[in-house]
Amino acid sequence: MSILSLINAALQKHGWLIGRLPSDDVERAAQLVELLVEDNADGRARRHTLHPWLWYERPVRERFEGQDCCLTVEGPIYRSRDGTGYPLGSQLRTEFGWLDLTPEETNLLADDVRSAIDLALLRWFTRPDMAERQLPSRQSRERYFDDDIARNLILSATPPTASMEQDAHAS
Repeated sequence: MSILSLINAALQKHGWLIGRLPSDDVERAAQLVELLVEDNADGRARRHTLHPWLWYERPVRERFEGQDCCLTVEGPIYRSRDGTGYPLGSQLRTEFGWLDLTPEETNLLADDVRSAIDLALLRWFTRPDMAERQLPSRQSRERYFDDDIARNLILSATPPTASMEQDAHAS
């Protein structure tokens, strides 16, 4: 029996796809499960991406992961009397330990992190050498061709290893 069949059977046994989702979400949820259980590099990447979300007791609304620190914003979002949305809080992880933040602290820090991300990304987007690559809308991926192009770009950006040099001399 395939992994997909086992997961689908387990989900159906618990009624998760049928009993706990609005009927218009059942098909999309089944598609997401199928993407998660693909037995290839894409499936492994999706499972790897999802794994940190499973560490926490509360639903993870956002994750901001740096090289040495990670902020995990916990949900759901609750509205205050003035209409401001507040997550339940967050956990900040560093090499020195963990810090639990209040809902208000979480909002302030998450806003700072989003602003820093925007600044860094816009700096790249507005660089003169990027101007000709800018497009008005998102372009779809042609996986067969785009993945091959990406692999070649990665290879050209990395120095050759000793075994690669030996292969080149043997040719």
